[in-house]
Amino acid sequence: MRGYIHLLAAAAIALLLGGCAATGHNFDPGKLSTLTPGQTTLEEASRALTAPPTKLYRQTDGTLLALWDFKITFVADGLYSRKEALLQFGPDGRLMRLVDSTNILLEPWERQKLLGPAPAPELNQAWTPMPSAEPEVQTIYIPGPGEPAGLAPVGK
Repeated sequence: MRGYIHLLAAAAIALLLGGCAATGHNFDPGKLSTLTPGQTTLEEASRALTAPPTKLYRQTDGTLLALWDFKITFVADGLYSRKEALLQFGPDGRLMRLVDSTNILLEPWERQKLLGPAPAPELNQAWTPMPSAEPEVQTIYIPGPGEPAGLAPVGK
């Protein structure tokens, strides 16, 4: 009887592992807070996160987007785990900011630090002043009893 239970347990584990699939590189999202915008390089970020990025996207402005992602699925989408971090590196190779993250818990101060300074506006955009904030005033005349409709009295 005891051997039968062990056989059932082994079969259940084999069934669970048989339906297991993983994509990406498993990384340590807890180490994101150790990265410093303006200082950390891509190589240092890879070392800190304990994995290389899964994908690199070169941008036309000379920056680089690096995606760390990992997804593991058990039993054909019955149970899964997914985490992602998208970081932007400047033309100098240093971290600019955290662009996006999925299923990664960060303290508000950590997230703010990783977001970095607000991006500067593009210089080639024309500056247009905002219209005056003063509201437009309209006067509507409602005729009183005995006054003809559509005619406003003179002086009012």
